[in-house]
Amino acid sequence: MSHENPFQGAKLRVARLLNGWTKADLAEQLQVSRQFIHALEIGQKPASPDMVAALSLILKVQPSFFNEPLKSEVREEECHFRSRKSMPDKVAEQIISYGTALEIIIHLLEKNLELPVVNFPAIEVNSDIEIEEAATNCRKHWGLGNGPIANMCRVLENAGAIVALYKGDRHEVDALSMARARPLVIRNTLKQSPVRQRFDLAHECGHLVIHQGASTGDKETEDQANRFASAFLMPGEVFSREFPSMPLRLDWQAIYSLKIRWRVSVKAIIRRARDLGLLNSVQYATGNRFLNQTGQSKTEKFDEKIPQEEPELIKTAISAYLDAFSFTPAEFAKQISMTPSMIEQLVGVSALRRSSLATYASRPFKGRR
Repeated sequence: MSHENPFQGAKLRVARLLNGWTKADLAEQLQVSRQFIHALEIGQKPASPDMVAALSLILKVQPSFFNEPLKSEVREEECHFRSRKSMPDKVAEQIISYGTALEIIIHLLEKNLELPVVNFPAIEVNSDIEIEEAATNCRKHWGLGNGPIANMCRVLENAGAIVALYKGDRHEVDALSMARARPLVIRNTLKQSPVRQRFDLAHECGHLVIHQGASTGDKETEDQANRFASAFLMPGEVFSREFPSMPLRLDWQAIYSLKIRWRVSVKAIIRRARDLGLLNSVQYATGNRFLNQTGQSKTEKFDEKIPQEEPELIKTAISAYLDAFSFTPAEFAKQISMTPSMIEQLVGVSALRRSSLATYASRPFKGRR
C-alpha cells in the first residue's frame, strides 16, 4: 500500500454500515476478529492487498474506494429524525452512512453538471400563525400559487434537494431530511400510500425551512413540521373556501373529493379542517373514529387515484452524465470507486440506464479518460 494513499478506515466504516453490518458481522465474513475490523476503521492497522480485495468484494465497492479520503460525512446532528430515541442505533447509523455514500455520487455530478441551485428560505417561527405564514411565503418564494401541489417531490428537487428512496425494512423510518449544503430528503419505500408519502415530503420541507440549525425530533418540532406540511399542501384561505359547511354530519363524499383534488389523506384533511375552525373537536374525533373502524388508518379509499411520486433529479442527472461523456454504468461507477450494484442500491436501477430525459447542461469535464 503506497504511503500517499493509505487505507482509509472511515470509508470502510461507511461501506460496512451502508450494508447494514456490525463489525462482528463483517469479521465473521472475513474470518477475522471484531477487534481487527475496529483497528482497520480507526487507522491502527493497515490492510493487506488481499484484505482490501476481500473487503471490496463483500461491500460492493472497488479496491480504490478504500484509498480515497472521505471528503465529508453526514453528522447525526444534521439529520431530522422523527424520533431518534426510539430508533435502534444500527438503523440510524445505516441511514447516516446512506446519506454519506449518496453524497459521493452527488459531488461527482455537481462537478460536471448544472444541478438546481439550493433555494430553501430560512424562516424562524414561534407560533402556529408564523408557521402558516412560513408555508405561504414558501409557496410565494417558489412561485407555486395557492392551488394543489401537483408533485411534492419535484418541488423539493426544484429547490435543490436530492430526494432518494431508502429500501429499508424498519418501520421506525418514514422519511427524514439531512441539512447538508445540498439537502438530502430520504423516504422509506415501506410506506405505500401516495398521499402519506407526499405529506412526509412536505414535513421534511418544513424542517429544512423552519428548523435550519435547530435540533429536532421532539414533539414540539415534529408538531411544527406537521403544521407546516398541512399549511403548505392545503393553504388556509383557498382550502377554507373549498371545504363545504358541515354543521351536523361529516360529508364523506365531499371530503373524498377534496382528497383527490388536493392529493392529501382524509386524515390530513379533517385535521386541517379542525385547525382552521371548519370542524369542531367532536366532528374531528368522529372522523378519526370512522377511519379507524373502516380500516383506513394507514391506507384509505381512493389512494389508487393519486399517482406515486418518484425522485427524478439524481436519476436524470446520472443519465445526463452517461450520455454527455458516453460512459457505461461500469465506467461511471469507476469514477467514484463503487460498483454498479452499489449505485443501484443508492439511487435505483433505472438511474444506470441511458435515457433521453437528460435535461442538465454539462460543464467542461475534468480528468476524463
